[in-house]
Amino acid sequence: MLSLLALSLALHGCTTTAPARPGEAPAPAAPAPADAPPAATDALAVERQWLESWFSGTPVLIAQRSDGALTVDVPREFCFDAGRSNVKPALGAVLDKVAESLRRVPRARLTLVAAPGDGSGDSALAQQRAAQVRAHLTSRGAPSARLSSATAAPAAASPAVQLRMELPPR
Repeated sequence: MLSLLALSLALHGCTTTAPARPGEAPAPAAPAPADAPPAATDALAVERQWLESWFSGTPVLIAQRSDGALTVDVPREFCFDAGRSNVKPALGAVLDKVAESLRRVPRARLTLVAAPGDGSGDSALAQQRAAQVRAHLTSRGAPSARLSSATAAPAAASPAVQLRMELPPR
């Protein structure tokens, strides 16, 4: 056991740099590893990675568009029961994390909060669902002033709850 401790201390000593002598410049810092997270200035890229870590292996689609916006799409079958607007637990879990992202990035805004109907052309149901999505987000601490109004998504074009997070220009 003592030999392992001695070996560990010896190896640690090999990886440290000696302090600079008076009048000498300090040794340059080691470069960041290639797998380091993106710079803090790209807050939405950090949030994309964070959300992807939560929903890896699920049907939730998280992407970052070329304009920098972060999109989250949750397939309708995991969001609502047929003919109903109550948020299912699976969608609730995603919305909880999106609300947390909005708290983590105070400048971020959800510029799209859209939900589809059941495909029957019932835009009233889609509007109710989107309103429930928005209400769920605010109940979890997402500031309503940073959320767009609820929007009905055309079921044929997008059979998913759609969220788009953006940073406003400074």
